[in-house]
Amino acid sequence: MQLEDEIEQIAITKPTPLKRLTASLNCIRKSLMELKDYIIQNPLVDQQEEIHFFKQIKPKFYCLQIFEIEVYNINSAIPSGTEDDILAYYLGELKIVQRFFNQNQFHYHYYRMDAEELDKLYFVRGTENQSVLIPVVPDLDPTFSTNCDYIFSKIRAYEMLRDYLLAIVGKSGLENDGKYLRHGRKRDPLNWTGDTINLVELAYGIYVTDQLNGGKVSLADIVYWLETSLHVDLSRYYRRFEDIKRRKSKSKTFYLDHMRTSIHQRIDDGNAHVPTNTRKI
Repeated sequence: MQLEDEIEQIAITKPTPLKRLTASLNCIRKSLMELKDYIIQNPLVDQQEEIHFFKQIKPKFYCLQIFEIEVYNINSAIPSGTEDDILAYYLGELKIVQRFFNQNQFHYHYYRMDAEELDKLYFVRGTENQSVLIPVVPDLDPTFSTNCDYIFSKIRAYEMLRDYLLAIVGKSGLENDGKYLRHGRKRDPLNWTGDTINLVELAYGIYVTDQLNGGKVSLADIVYWLETSLHVDLSRYYRRFEDIKRRKSKSKTFYLDHMRTSIHQRIDDGNAHVPTNTRKI
């Protein structure tokens, strides 16, 4: 996105945090105004287009404003002290981010599952907002806001903020849970490079066999754990599972079957007789 490139350039060229924040916010607000003007001049043709705009498009812009302000506030309050003091501060900020996700768990799961059942309530302008399913949000321009585009923007921003803080903590030799890496452990991040549908299959396998926390964990939590651990986007995991269920040309558990076959092959190879390496004299 062009706006993200502009913000990245600002981060490179502006010498102080305040100047970077000011320039970034000016850039973001200009883009939001242009987006609003475009919608005024080119009205959304139907309800589905309106839902798509306020659920997917606007939050991509507005989340950057929330993120830039949060990063500035966090970095402006870094305590004086030892490296451990600073690490403790960043870990505390990570807990605040996690508290936000916990407090907005319903809407976060709705966002991550890419659910659609409440879209008309959440992303259509002028919809009644007295339902308990509507989050409390600031008073916003009713011509350019819906009941939930703000909370979706904030969720996006806090996911970015979480990744930002984890990157800082990781550079300090800490894992995501705050524990020091053991001596000699590789610190490079592990990234899922296989097909995402395979990881979705694995996530469901872990879930239905109760492998984590004695089975007292939600599927969404398992997906979140895999995403953050392996740096992969599984936001549409529910739809990918529908693809798995519709498989006809191959096994519905194709990846797990392949994994089982590969493990058996590895065991057989390990048990095979390996001839002594000899040579003629």
